[in-house]
Amino acid sequence: MNVISFEKICRLFPARGKDSHKGHFGHLLCITGSVRMPGAACMSSQAALRCGVGLLTTASAAQNIPILAAQCWESMYLPLHTDENGFLTWHRNEEILSDAVRKADAVLIGCGLGQTRGTAQLLANIIRITEVPLIVDADGLNLLASSIDMIMGGKASVILTPHPGEMSRLVKCSVQEVQQNRETVLRTFCGTLPGTVVTLKGHETLVGQDTVLWKNSTGNPGMSKGGSGDVLAGMIASFAAQGIAPADAACAGVYMHGMAGDIAAKRYSQAAMLPRNLIDCIAEVFLKIEEQQ
Repeated sequence: MNVISFEKICRLFPARGKDSHKGHFGHLLCITGSVRMPGAACMSSQAALRCGVGLLTTASAAQNIPILAAQCWESMYLPLHTDENGFLTWHRNEEILSDAVRKADAVLIGCGLGQTRGTAQLLANIIRITEVPLIVDADGLNLLASSIDMIMGGKASVILTPHPGEMSRLVKCSVQEVQQNRETVLRTFCGTLPGTVVTLKGHETLVGQDTVLWKNSTGNPGMSKGGSGDVLAGMIASFAAQGIAPADAACAGVYMHGMAGDIAAKRYSQAAMLPRNLIDCIAEVFLKIEEQQ
């Protein structure tokens, strides 16, 4: 078991060169948000931008775009067709998404996606065509639970970010069994998916790849609110798009996410802090990192 340290994280972020431009810091594609959950798309996108990605494209339900654009000015947007209930589909979006995936340096899918036959088909096709790091979160994980082997047939390096409930569905056991045997469950699961990075969220979040595990020490109970996971997914995806290796991107994401949560708790209290506050506090985390450069 390895413990994620601040020193390890600092080494992942060397000082930016004076001649840097946006093309040096990656292009992330976020496929997120049904009509019912634009906030998930917004939080994951804002977190990704705060974490330094050079370009961001947010692909979401067309009805969400005015909401997102009002909150997240720096992103580019792809309005997507939905079914009659407001959920994304592969049908009618195949051409625009295929082109967007080809242009991306990493792809995030799942936040606020919903679980329908259409979103399952969408996920399967994104896995099929993606060749850059692919981060699967939230409903993307729930859709994978019935067909986890599909990620082994793709060309992407995959990062999965389950909370205990999602992990229980992936490994077919109870949440209690996951929580009582977190290290064993994660190590066993990683053994069935060679090369895949898995982040098991919770107190002392674990990151696993093959036989190696890392444990996180940052964070607090105030982060236990809907939306915190969307923030984390955006952070990890941002780092992956910038060329940080998948396991390192996951370790940086969970450590800095928790560190931002600890700053937010001091500022707002654990009870009153919100996931959006984590996004604001990411800047303070980077200031601490830059002091070490």
